[in-house]
Amino acid sequence: MLLPLLHTCPTCPSVLGITLYPPSLLLIAVPTIVYTLALRRLAQRGRPVPTSWVIAFYAGMLSALIALAGPLDTWNDELLTMHMAQHLVLIQVTAPLLLLGRPVQVILRALPPQRAGLVTRLLLRPIWSRRVLEFLTRPLVATGLSILALVVWHFPALYEEAVLRQSVHDLQHVSFFGTALLFWWPIIDPVPRHHRVSGLWASLMVFITAVASTVIGAILTLADEVLYEPYRYAAMPWGFTPLVDQQVAGLLMWIGGGTLYLVIILVLLARWLLREEGRRMASEPAG
Repeated sequence: MLLPLLHTCPTCPSVLGITLYPPSLLLIAVPTIVYTLALRRLAQRGRPVPTSWVIAFYAGMLSALIALAGPLDTWNDELLTMHMAQHLVLIQVTAPLLLLGRPVQVILRALPPQRAGLVTRLLLRPIWSRRVLEFLTRPLVATGLSILALVVWHFPALYEEAVLRQSVHDLQHVSFFGTALLFWWPIIDPVPRHHRVSGLWASLMVFITAVASTVIGAILTLADEVLYEPYRYAAMPWGFTPLVDQQVAGLLMWIGGGTLYLVIILVLLARWLLREEGRRMASEPAG
């Protein structure tokens, strides 16, 4: 049985599973074009950026395309599993990859010094803006906000509204992605200001978020009834039933998302231990 090409935006055309929803396409196209032009200008000046930045940014934009305009978005009204995958991609893949691409650094480097200084002053000169940014990117605050968004949006009433109304769905995406950027910011430190948390703190942040995510996934997996009403009556492909779909979505969040978080924790801990060992060896007297 073929997946029906339906979406909460019924007037938006769909081509080969790609939903031509203008806001999503603009949010993907505009940053990609600006980043590309910035890279080109830096290359012309003989100031190329690390290849790892470029790969991370374009990989992040590709994941955003798949999540916001690709099959995960086109078919998330029919399968909770697709909807869950969409959110996990935005939170666990797109957000950290884009920050690893250092778009703020790349764009500011590409601007003439006067303009770059003007932009920086406009954004950071006001004391209130600096304090707000510093507060939102504190490890505990950023972690708390990301967990709050995750928990609140999985209440049936709000989740059902997001499935049925495009404006609420857009708000859901903004809150998930925005809090994900805040969460990953102090871990990645995309604009170096010596605010990056230690590997131990970063691991703790990821662990706490992983626990919250896996609890929600477990609830969905182990529930003996369909929790989200719109999926109870959706025309499901592949012989799925609404309850099986919910269980698969829960497992995706529980096992899939949890495994990715575990890998990230191990990487962060390994980097922290290696760094600490390097500092210890550097502090030991020679001979």
